Amino acid sequence: MEILTPGDLASLRQVSLQGARAAELALRQMTGLQANLDVSRVQPVAFPDVPSLLGGPEAPVVGIHLKVYGDCRGNVLLALSPETALKLVAGLFPPEAASLEQMEEIQYSGLMELGNIVTCSYLNALSVALRMSMIPSVPMLANDMAGAVVDVLLIEQGQRSDAALVILTEIRSQLGLSGNLLMMPDPASLPRVVEALRTPSFP
Repeated sequence: MEILTPGDLASLRQVSLQGARAAELALRQMTGLQANLDVSRVQPVAFPDVPSLLGGPEAPVVGIHLKVYGDCRGNVLLALSPETALKLVAGLFPPEAASLEQMEEIQYSGLMELGNIVTCSYLNALSVALRMSMIPSVPMLANDMAGAVVDVLLIEQGQRSDAALVILTEIRSQLGLSGNLLMMPDPASLPRVVEALRTPSFP
């Protein structure tokens, strides 16, 4: 992580804000619900501390996870509180289900597709700004504790580093929606990211 200067982190936050605006728009268009997405953190975080960003290792989350391939490899996770997941599903298939356990298969599929579109909108904006390809995998959905969900993202990175570069976008609204969009570039991709950030033509 030594290759990232404070200026690099500030530039990366600028790029991430563009991704947040794109994700915010996608969320509103799909559900009709207004939410604010704000990039709250762009910094290296030790692996054991990553679950605390989502409320702690035992916090219940509904996570939609995509691996990212291409010029900038990594992982992106849309982590929602169970209550928020139910509200978003209700925006797609009203009325709201009483619990996640009572959701039907089409509602689970809709939630996963919602997460897919929101995260891909975020990635597309980053890809354009950095001029780097970011190819998302098929989304995977998990309803578990934050520690277990995050562990899946950290397995590959743990082979190369003991900390993750975390780009954290918080989801908040007056309707009670809450969650986080967590982007973690692979350490092996960071030199190319830094090169893109330091290109004279970078916005």
